[in-house]
Amino acid sequence: MREPLVTQFKTTDPEQARALIAVAYRDNRLLVRGTVENYRFEHNRCDLGDVHFDFLHNTLTTEVAVQPLGRMVLLRVLDGVLEIDDGLSDRRFGPGDVFVGPHPGQDYRTRLHGARLQITGLDLSLITGADPAQDGGAIERLSYEPVSQEKARRWHRTVEYVTGLFAGPEQENGPLVLGAAGRLVAAMALDTFTAGTGEEYPCDRRDAVPDTVRRGIAFLEANPDLDLGVADIARACRVSVRALQLAFRRHLDTTPMAYLRQVRLDRARAELGNAVEGTTVTSVAAKWGFLDGSRFSAQYRAAFGESPSQTLRRP
Repeated sequence: MREPLVTQFKTTDPEQARALIAVAYRDNRLLVRGTVENYRFEHNRCDLGDVHFDFLHNTLTTEVAVQPLGRMVLLRVLDGVLEIDDGLSDRRFGPGDVFVGPHPGQDYRTRLHGARLQITGLDLSLITGADPAQDGGAIERLSYEPVSQEKARRWHRTVEYVTGLFAGPEQENGPLVLGAAGRLVAAMALDTFTAGTGEEYPCDRRDAVPDTVRRGIAFLEANPDLDLGVADIARACRVSVRALQLAFRRHLDTTPMAYLRQVRLDRARAELGNAVEGTTVTSVAAKWGFLDGSRFSAQYRAAFGESPSQTLRRP
């Protein structure tokens, strides 16, 4: 993940649109049907490295043949019609549909009929790294049909929330905040667009023992300043993600990421209590990976019985 890079592009030239698609997505062959003089193409992007959020508006009917994207692409049709043929299925979508785009490893053809699209791209490492014991399994569980209205609304809220985090010029975007944003989008994508099995394996039960918890606690206490996901913690403990989560739930009645949040809250409190001149609640929250200032304040108050600003002001 990296600092947000925001770009905006508009053109009436199909060749410029083809060049933009080649840079933003993959090399392609683009064909515009209709009067080229009436053609309009717009593409806006907020690029965080492993995740990007795009808005694309294309007038007239445009056909594009594109090489494999090599990433997970999730789309929401705002207006118009989008057709996708990736060799595995031939699908047609309209306004309100939220769905997985082409298979990451397949060439595909798409036809846009005056379409306005919200597009989210995810690096596959965010998805396949979710469980070190099952790399690639999530990709095979992708569902390519439009999701339910409830899931579509939840996905839309997630995209709006994360993009809103980086909308203001004064936002604090430390590595922990950026990493947490990427994991949030990936986790919601898995929950929204894949079919989870919920299966528990015998090896998970064997690994879900107090030694796993002790290793996990030691790792988290020593590394709260690192950009960690649950897969990183599982690798450090040499167990599967499921086994790690089961162990923490069974012996601590919490999750690994909730435990890490508490460790970071403790570190944030110590830093606020020993603040130097110029320290702000916002900067401390961002340093310790809290995406939202109001949520940080609520979690801080729940943990310590006072607000972060009260700790900061204390003599």
